[in-house]
Amino acid sequence: MPGEPPTRPIEFDTLLKETLSQTFRVLVCDEAQWMGRSSFEYWRHLWDDRNTDIAVIFAGGDGCYKVLKREPMLASRIFIWQKFTRMPEAEVVATLPAFHSLWAGVDPQMIRNIDRAAAHGNFRNWTTITKHMLNGMKTKGLTEVKQDLVNWVYSKLGGM
Repeated sequence: MPGEPPTRPIEFDTLLKETLSQTFRVLVCDEAQWMGRSSFEYWRHLWDDRNTDIAVIFAGGDGCYKVLKREPMLASRIFIWQKFTRMPEAEVVATLPAFHSLWAGVDPQMIRNIDRAAAHGNFRNWTTITKHMLNGMKTKGLTEVKQDLVNWVYSKLGGM
């Protein structure tokens, strides 16, 4: 939101609700398992406001489901509970070229090898790998993915 943020909580709350009522927005709360009761109450407060037009996505790792379920006023408003698991190799090979053009011309076996060595079917890992690949290609003046570049990216990952 442009401009100086309001100094008082009630003013910020009013501004935020006005903004969230202007157009539909999706709000994402990552690492939701670390949020406290008052934070969840505020998410619920925003969602319950008759004028806001929002969807809220709570994403988190281990324990997220239990934490959200402990908040019955919030949990009763959750429309879909979705558990994500690692992508199977076949899905990785099919998805990556659609995710980023970098992977469109890469041998599927190389993608499988990278997945086995570093990404492990985790899309967040693939995003990191892709960013490192693009940086490496730019830095090294490369136009395609080769094993030397893959090895260089592995050195940047720090124990994925």
